[in-house]
Amino acid sequence: MRLYNSLSKEIEEFVPFEPPLVRMYVCGPTVYDETHVGHGRTFVVFDSLKRYLVEKGYYVVHIQNITDIDDKIIKRAQEENKNWKTISDEYTSSYLEVLRKLDVYPIIHPRVTEHIRDIISLIELLISKGHAYVSNGNVYFDVSSYPSYGMLSRIPRESWRQEEEYLSEKRSPADFALWKKMKPGEPYWESPWGPGRPGWHIECSAMSSKYLGIKIDIHAGGMDLIFPHHENERAQSECAFGVSPWVKYWLHSGMVTIRGEKMSKSLGNIVLLKELLSKYKPETLRLWYLSAHYRAPIDFNEEIIAQYDRIRERLNDSFDQALKIIDAYRVEYSLDDGQLLLLRNLWESIRGYYLSLDNDFDTPNALKFVHEATSIFWKSVYTKESYAIALSYVLFMEKVNRVFRFRIAEKERVTKLDEELIRVILDIRKKLREQKQYQLADEIRDKLKNLGIVIYDKGLESDFKLSR
Repeated sequence: MRLYNSLSKEIEEFVPFEPPLVRMYVCGPTVYDETHVGHGRTFVVFDSLKRYLVEKGYYVVHIQNITDIDDKIIKRAQEENKNWKTISDEYTSSYLEVLRKLDVYPIIHPRVTEHIRDIISLIELLISKGHAYVSNGNVYFDVSSYPSYGMLSRIPRESWRQEEEYLSEKRSPADFALWKKMKPGEPYWESPWGPGRPGWHIECSAMSSKYLGIKIDIHAGGMDLIFPHHENERAQSECAFGVSPWVKYWLHSGMVTIRGEKMSKSLGNIVLLKELLSKYKPETLRLWYLSAHYRAPIDFNEEIIAQYDRIRERLNDSFDQALKIIDAYRVEYSLDDGQLLLLRNLWESIRGYYLSLDNDFDTPNALKFVHEATSIFWKSVYTKESYAIALSYVLFMEKVNRVFRFRIAEKERVTKLDEELIRVILDIRKKLREQKQYQLADEIRDKLKNLGIVIYDKGLESDFKLSR
């Protein structure tokens, strides 16, 4: 497998530090507002990558943090005249609920406020090694002590200026805060430098090293985090731990845009995930997120999302139909030339799927091969219900589902009596269609659909499935 490394700007062979263990850290949200569609893309993309690595035999330790103390949280609390912790707890709960619906499950969600002692210890280590200094109750990282600063983002040196309101306290405009002195009315924790709170960047270095150790295989997040957040993380971590590289593969997902513009509050074009999940199934959103290469931007368009809702239905329909063929278990002792060709074409599609995901996790190309496999399966159904093709297809689609999650929820089961009653209705509907009473037959179909029972016809014969 090969992945694009944002540090080298090249696609590299993926070889973790200690295979089969993969240590993966994904930057989570600052919980001062609801989780939006842009956040969701990052979380789904790297959750899917994790699932594929597991499919390839790796054991992935997936950590995704929660920044629950920050300038934005304090500002939001002041604007709403609420306690800062009330704000962070409210939006943390909402964020975790969105992840649950999207089927994204990191092993642990470390919260900054639960790791203050770890952060202080890391800052002390940086000071002792000469990479940080105290100034007026604040602690800053000395960028000049790390010659490789800027290699990740590759932005010009004149653009390194950070936290310019504190220029008078810093040795260089590029130096960034590790610890911020308490301001009146703000939350604080005691430290060797006086009361205050952590800077943004040091949090992730402290929490990732606590749970993953001093070397990480994959560090991921949105492209907007490359500078300054990931640049600063890299600098302080390699200086503190004395390792290089601290992260072997830096991965970044592209932005979600709306009509070509970046999604942002200033433009008023934010789309909240919880609102979108009230209209579309999470399986649909996962398919849509993965329909573009993870490094490319993806434009938000509800018409396109609706198309992926239909694609999800088609994938589920084919899977259900294949399961029925397998359940019937009509043993085949030979395949005719047409079926053998279909089976070989199916295998080629399966091969293309894996080659695509191994090539920098190219999910849109992998989906193309999934659609090819689905078309091949339907050809076998309408020529002859082949057990060999159905079984091959089901085994493949089970693996696809482990990565793409086009059917998250367990299929609802009907009782034997329910099924017998539906079969009686289908028999009556068949007689109506034989008598060319199509309007009445269609009314029955529509009413059953409203009850969550979808009828599909194959000639005069009909079958049903429960809508997902």
